[in-house]
Amino acid sequence: MRMSEPQQNMLSHWTKLSMRDGALPSRADMRLQDIGRYASKIIIVDIKTDPLDFEYRLIGQDVADELDQDYTGIRISELPGKGPGSDFWDHMIKTCEEGRPNFWTEICKQAKVGEKEAATLYLPLASDHKTPDKVMLVIQFGRSKVRPIQIQQAPHYYA
Repeated sequence: MRMSEPQQNMLSHWTKLSMRDGALPSRADMRLQDIGRYASKIIIVDIKTDPLDFEYRLIGQDVADELDQDYTGIRISELPGKGPGSDFWDHMIKTCEEGRPNFWTEICKQAKVGEKEAATLYLPLASDHKTPDKVMLVIQFGRSKVRPIQIQQAPHYYA
């Protein structure tokens, strides 16, 4: 899955903000008037320390419509298959450690209709413009990897 138009535009916006002085943008730099039409496709995750964890802070409406519940305020370690050792956890750690955007396609198991492919752009944000304290996720959902198969029953003939 390739980057969607909203992901490309958010990456471009993040890059412009970081190029001003080479520092990481903060959450405050990502003003609603600048990202308005893409705000419904993002998730903001707070980075918690001691112990390390990630907490869902804000979930855009388009993303929320795809999920099976409201994850706002829930820590990623509390979700089955998302905690330490999972691909999602490892992507979050890598984004925080590198302090640069990353893009991966993975399976979202929290989708309403079963598993869906999710292309996710990870954008680190830092209140002090140095150390990431939030990650903005820009998500594009694709087709379900598990497609229901319809089986047509043959008519029964009785003798």
